[in-house]
Amino acid sequence: MRVDEDGANALPVGLVRLRRSGEISEANRWFSEWVGTALDGIVGRSIDEFLVHAQEDLFPADVGPGPWVMLHAREHDRAVMVSRHRDGADDVLVIAEASERFRALTDLRRRYALADRTRTRLELVMDTSVAFSTASTEEHLAEILADSTARAYRAEESTVYLHEQDGTSAIAAGRDALGGRLDADSLIGLVSEPRQVVKVVDDEDGERLMTGLGSAMKAAGIRALIAAPLHHEEIDFGAFISWFHHERTFDDEAAPLAEALAGQAAQALATLRLQARLAHAATHDEVTGLPNRRLLETQMGEIVSATGCAVLFIDLDGFKSVNDRWGHQAGDRMLHDVAQRLLTGVRAGDLVARYGGDEFVVVCQISEPSVAVEITERILTLLRGDPTRPSTHQPLSASIGVAIAPPGSELVAEQVIRRADLAMYRAKTAGGNRIAFAED
Repeated sequence: MRVDEDGANALPVGLVRLRRSGEISEANRWFSEWVGTALDGIVGRSIDEFLVHAQEDLFPADVGPGPWVMLHAREHDRAVMVSRHRDGADDVLVIAEASERFRALTDLRRRYALADRTRTRLELVMDTSVAFSTASTEEHLAEILADSTARAYRAEESTVYLHEQDGTSAIAAGRDALGGRLDADSLIGLVSEPRQVVKVVDDEDGERLMTGLGSAMKAAGIRALIAAPLHHEEIDFGAFISWFHHERTFDDEAAPLAEALAGQAAQALATLRLQARLAHAATHDEVTGLPNRRLLETQMGEIVSATGCAVLFIDLDGFKSVNDRWGHQAGDRMLHDVAQRLLTGVRAGDLVARYGGDEFVVVCQISEPSVAVEITERILTLLRGDPTRPSTHQPLSASIGVAIAPPGSELVAEQVIRRADLAMYRAKTAGGNRIAFAED
């Protein structure tokens, strides 16, 4: 059958005859109208000038008889179903309108893909939540977050920035992808100030967001990024940023996923810091911040068993009168002042603790007794100085007892402390404001 006969032109489908070279030798009116080209402008041209195969086609491409999906060469939202039939040395293509079907199938594919991504991301969020619960340190948690976000977005790398306890900010996991061109505080500020996920798809987008970001991205070879703040109950912990060295766009689920991962990480960070505060409170004195008696005895046991040491038992002279005359707040200020003076007088590595009430203990590793004498005299001199809080109107002085446990001593920590305590009472009985050494 010739495709330019009246019967062929009356068919509600397209008919196109192709030579072996792929050139069109004949076409009917339906095809001419569908491609928007007159018949005399179609013959002699390649079919590829009018129809192209759809990407991600649900049917096989140009193999076999079909059917397969092809799109209008210029208007890719218009589609046809094409089947191939052999007619002698030529091929005859039967072409039927399929734009609505194609759009429906495309939408279905998109929905399936979205559902698959949603399931995968939900599994990632659940797995990450479990992993966060096992993290015992902030560094470990940051490493989990960096790994999870890099996998979630298929990023080349992710970096986690955290505010430290001392107020500074630093990288907790990952590396500085911008090579030091922007500091941690600036990068955290991208998301912590607006408290929202930020998506950057090119360096121009980055420069619009923050001066210097675009140029830093370009210099570092970063093509895109996504960043989210780590905040929980009005506390800002920092941010994570996933970096891409390739072109990247983000779907509608990118921001909610980032919020979920960042929110879980921030909650886990809050828990870790609460646990750290509770652990610190259990082993440190609230007034002075020094180790308490429990931590002193634990750490001192290790020191006594390992090396020679001197124990200084310090009791403030006349402290009760400070509380009685000016109140406990004044007494607490004095205790805090004493703690600072003791820390000033010891060496790095020496242990200073509040034993209870107005009693303090200093543990020093020593190689010979003369070192203990030097440290004790320096501490007594510091304590005799003028008080830093004159509202107490009370000069500081102390009675100090010193006990030495030589290397290889069989004494336990409790015994050494007891000997230093007894020496302190001898110093106080002798009038206070002096040093007494334990008797062998």
